Amino acid sequence: MYKKLSFSLLLCLFLAACSKQPQPYESFEDAQVALKTLNMALVQPDAKKIDRITKEQLVFSDAYLVKRHTIYQNLMDMELNLNQIAQVNYLVIAERFPERYFNWPAQVDVLKNMLAFEGSKSTPDNIITWLKLTQDTLDSAKQSNLKLNKIELTLLQSYVLSAIGSNDVQPALKSHIRAFSDYLTSYKPRGSVGLRGLPNGSQWYQSKLNYFSGEVHSPLEWVTILNENIKVLDRVAFDSKLSISHKKSFLVQYLSDEKLIEGLDWQADYQDLPAMASNMNMSDKDKTLMLAMMESDIGIHYHAWTLPQAKVNLMKRLEITQEEAQYLVEDIILYPGQSFSFIQQII
Repeated sequence: MYKKLSFSLLLCLFLAACSKQPQPYESFEDAQVALKTLNMALVQPDAKKIDRITKEQLVFSDAYLVKRHTIYQNLMDMELNLNQIAQVNYLVIAERFPERYFNWPAQVDVLKNMLAFEGSKSTPDNIITWLKLTQDTLDSAKQSNLKLNKIELTLLQSYVLSAIGSNDVQPALKSHIRAFSDYLTSYKPRGSVGLRGLPNGSQWYQSKLNYFSGEVHSPLEWVTILNENIKVLDRVAFDSKLSISHKKSFLVQYLSDEKLIEGLDWQADYQDLPAMASNMNMSDKDKTLMLAMMESDIGIHYHAWTLPQAKVNLMKRLEITQEEAQYLVEDIILYPGQSFSFIQQII
């Protein structure tokens, strides 16, 4: 009897141990590494390429979303500092919003990144699957009035045409890319380029303002605060060097000389932008630039400014060319709210 009881107890302990899932990530750094691995096609590392990407690494696929959610949930159970907690909360909140309906983030040439992996030429199945998933998701999103804006659509079209013109893409895969190109040609973008043009877009934008600024103010309250600071600063020359692409945001580029503080968001190049911005020694020229960016940010994403309106506003505040204004406006469209990382240095 006792032997049976002992065996039963051991069996219960074994089952209990099996049912308790071990936490796969024990630190903020472990979780960051996991996110970087998951986002291989979004922020391609300089390290040696792997043979092929996995199903989990197909951007915004169901497997990707499940894996990312698991990482976020692990982070919420860790002991983190206040800045890290703010990052995690921001990313968890973002899961509620429409981002997942746009499989191809327009600031990144995901197709080029996927093609760069060794083995993609001989095993393009994942790329074909992802292109079909992207088209199906965009079609599904239309039913909820979720559409790409014209800047996003133009960028995606440029990436696809580049792949079609490449001699390195095998013909069988190129036919699938052409089919997706035809789909984009017939795609009708939404009228507004800002987040407010999307269902729940205003709430999504508010969450970005809250995180990057570290304050909770409505866009209209921010307009008042910005105007009080803008009126005391003169128009300044713009002397920053701009990239030819948007795969790294202007804010990431602007803070490139500052001490790195690790982050979790691929759109911030895995940097904690608010923390890094708070450490920057800002000149009046820096402040004027960022105030102009913030003013245009709210104009685009809350007041539904058009592209020309936003460009005119930046050129009114800064001594910049049409091309520079175009780049900065596109960057604001693709990376909403990031400029508010500097607000604590100004108000």
